Amino acid sequence: MISNDATIQEIVRLQQQLAAVCPLQPILGKDTNLPHMTLLQGRFSDLAKVYQSIHDLRNYWEQKYLQQPEVFSFDWLKCVYKPPGWYFLQPHPHTIGDVGHQFCFNALKDTMILLDSECQKDMFGYTPSEALNYQKYGYRYIGQDFYPHFTLGQTGDRLTSIALDTWMQLVPTQQLNISGRFVRLTLYRVGSYGSHRESLIDLKIDI
Repeated sequence: MISNDATIQEIVRLQQQLAAVCPLQPILGKDTNLPHMTLLQGRFSDLAKVYQSIHDLRNYWEQKYLQQPEVFSFDWLKCVYKPPGWYFLQPHPHTIGDVGHQFCFNALKDTMILLDSECQKDMFGYTPSEALNYQKYGYRYIGQDFYPHFTLGQTGDRLTSIALDTWMQLVPTQQLNISGRFVRLTLYRVGSYGSHRESLIDLKIDI
């Protein structure tokens, strides 16, 4: 899910502010490594079904929420830390993300696959259920473990991570008071650090 341009610019600006204290990867931008909220990520054995599901989700939303456009808006973002080294911006409220995730997972769970080469992934920081999700589906945030968020970035340096934790506690509330609205739904090719590298399908949410 992609938000409005003004919100994207705010998130990019926040990451740039943090760079002086703790550089994060990937470097976000409007054209590359686009800030986004992932509903489902992984490898799929049936790409035609994946392509169909994104259109089905958009159509479902437009029928169900035609008279409730406010569900696609969020009032603020909370910066949270998730091991190992990840900083996320979690939208509130995030009901539409939960609905979207469940729709996609129900449609595609039987097509999700994990390559043998990916089975040895370091799952430090994963909860037991997140580890099971990854081992079965190739994605950590599934079902009850779904974690709606924009990725602010990852640092591998714990010392700078501690510095960032301290800095975030000192940031005036208004600097994280970023509101916005989800306006597009994309199927994207994943880049490094789970980034939004390339849109394969880009649909406007007409509500």
